[in-house]
Amino acid sequence: MPKPLITRQNATLSGSRRATNSTTTTGGRLKSGRRSENYLRAVRALDASGSLSAVEIDEFVDGVRREFADKYHTIPFGIVAECFLGEPFEVHTLALDGSIIEHYRRGQALPAALERARALAVSPAYLAIEVYPDRLVCVRADGSVVLLEGES
Repeated sequence: MPKPLITRQNATLSGSRRATNSTTTTGGRLKSGRRSENYLRAVRALDASGSLSAVEIDEFVDGVRREFADKYHTIPFGIVAECFLGEPFEVHTLALDGSIIEHYRRGQALPAALERARALAVSPAYLAIEVYPDRLVCVRADGSVVLLEGES
């Protein structure tokens, strides 16, 4: 019988995270399919949050909750993305539990659960990083995703 090229031990030793498409600890299945155009458009608009009304933000959050609950059976507790408001801002966050958009300065600490997404969020490879209790989902500009499982 052929020997597997990658074992769980190799994957753990090679880095603190690994790409995956498995079931979350909450029981939902995170699919690796593309995110919707509505979702991508809304994430791009988060930098303009100063000009978005409370109703528009609530509509976005409700839309994300519906899309994720229907398609993926789980909801991220936050989204982190690069901020394009200029210096001194680096990233912004959207906390889906409270519809809060906040812009963070370079070096300013994010809430503990979201900080692990910061380095990926400023990468030009990703539009946004969805933060779940057990993983990060990196969303590319074209809507495709990369799943990164955290160590448990």
